[in-house]
Amino acid sequence: MVIIERCPTGIDGFDKICQGGFVRNSDNVLIGGPGTGKSTFLLQFLWNGATKFNENGLYCSFEPDIVETLKDAMSFGWDFSKLNEQDKVKFLKFSPETSVNDLKAELTKLIAKYHIKRVCFDPISVLALNLDDGRKIRSTVFDLVSLVKRLNVTSILADEAVESEILIGQAGAWSKTDIIRFLSDSVTVVHESGLSGVGDRAVRITKMRRTNHFRNPVGMTITDSGVQIFNPQ
Repeated sequence: MVIIERCPTGIDGFDKICQGGFVRNSDNVLIGGPGTGKSTFLLQFLWNGATKFNENGLYCSFEPDIVETLKDAMSFGWDFSKLNEQDKVKFLKFSPETSVNDLKAELTKLIAKYHIKRVCFDPISVLALNLDDGRKIRSTVFDLVSLVKRLNVTSILADEAVESEILIGQAGAWSKTDIIRFLSDSVTVVHESGLSGVGDRAVRITKMRRTNHFRNPVGMTITDSGVQIFNPQ
């Protein structure tokens, strides 16, 4: 039996539905609409990595203001400014116009300098907005995730979608970034309604390579301590 090494999220309940967490050194997509908890999930993944698993992290923002992101984190008791001073979690703001070569160069430098093991991109869809050609989007995303994998880092890419498009599979949904789902090792969808009957939100892992994951929606809520996933019904 082949043992698959895992990168635990430390998020209450999530690791239970995917055999202990994301596959180590994989790239993973987290999809959801505004207010579904994507950024909270990313921050919690990095916070737990640094404080529970001794794994340094990097948060790459293409849109949210870093100062506001840090304030949001503090509302959960996550003092990232302290972790930043300790070189455990770094925050970096990229312009959507940043070239893929510049992005890769900066990532390579920071990952090596701070021994980064976890990287989050929020949201990857903003980067794709400036790429009109589908082949260019595929090439850019492939280059990005391939680089992170070669550097032995587990990554999460947040992507945006409208709730109605997620629920009914509307044609054209994620038209700019749908290729990300096919290139990634896992896809997790966060819903703004409790589809499983518990919680005010729901999460569903639609794909995770080399993992016998729970496939139905699972109840989710956001508490004062972050994301909480309920036991599957």
